[in-house]
Amino acid sequence: MKILLIRFSSLGDVVLQTATIKWLKERFGAGLEIYFLTSKEFAPLLAGHDSIKEVITYDRRAGEGLASLAGRLKKNYSFDLLFDVHATTRSALLRLFLFSIPRLVIDKRRLERLILQVPGLSKKWWRWNFLGLSPQVQRIPQDFHGLFHAPIPAVLPLTFTPPLPSLSHPREYVVLAPVASFSSKHWPVTSYVTLAQKILQETSLDVVIVAGPTDTHCEAFKTINNERLLNLQGKTKLLESAAWLQGARAVVGNDSGMNHIAEACGVKVVTLFGPTHEAFGFAPHLPGSKSLSHDLWCRPCSATGARECFRAEKFCLTLTTPDQVWRELQGLL
Repeated sequence: MKILLIRFSSLGDVVLQTATIKWLKERFGAGLEIYFLTSKEFAPLLAGHDSIKEVITYDRRAGEGLASLAGRLKKNYSFDLLFDVHATTRSALLRLFLFSIPRLVIDKRRLERLILQVPGLSKKWWRWNFLGLSPQVQRIPQDFHGLFHAPIPAVLPLTFTPPLPSLSHPREYVVLAPVASFSSKHWPVTSYVTLAQKILQETSLDVVIVAGPTDTHCEAFKTINNERLLNLQGKTKLLESAAWLQGARAVVGNDSGMNHIAEACGVKVVTLFGPTHEAFGFAPHLPGSKSLSHDLWCRPCSATGARECFRAEKFCLTLTTPDQVWRELQGLL
């Protein structure tokens, strides 16, 4: 059986799907071939994964259209099932072009998420549980139990198998990842700087900053004059960043893909949540990993963090202090 799993983006979501493909391959073995369709920039994360037959890329940035992509898929492949774990307008249009192929579409619980973004609505945990908003590593087993006619573990472990570059850093270190797909999810970089100073002053660990070329706010770390601080912002490719995450004692970051990669490598994390919510499916899941957030009347204000805060100050993030994060990090160390 040949399955096309569709997840175009983003970084963290692509990593989270490795839990699904690993389970499918282990359950159905040689009788199943999984093809993973994703955006070109995320393909290195999946290349060489032992549960994926082939990574198929979609280059939207180069102007590739969905009709062209569908034509390429029809010409070169013969799929028995489309497994759409993205469930957006874009993936729905692709399914329309491939109308003759049976499909499964994940339930993203958009209505429930929308309801819980209403300002002032009670955000108590019993209400979240009632609406079925559980972590993504649990949601897939809940949604597809019975469809695959096989018992699914309550929590599917993330897996990360592409070969990573080897590192030769001489000392143990902590990674700080002050990045996110939307700036509204950024814990203030000044707080990251203060946290880095605490780590350098109170431990013998180095501090490594991992961020992309556009994350220029990381220039704030230049205020720290210490050879044990290594700022790699914009200096590493995706798999090189993953290698630094894999070698870390622990990782501190926003609600972003870097923390998911770290957990997929078996590294514990402290994840800082602001406008989004853990129950939307992106909470850390490794035993010992932590998340920090505040139960405010206006939170969550969006499902992905795309909406800008209406306040001058983002209290959902600024209320989290470097001292609080340091205490959680100490528990991991």
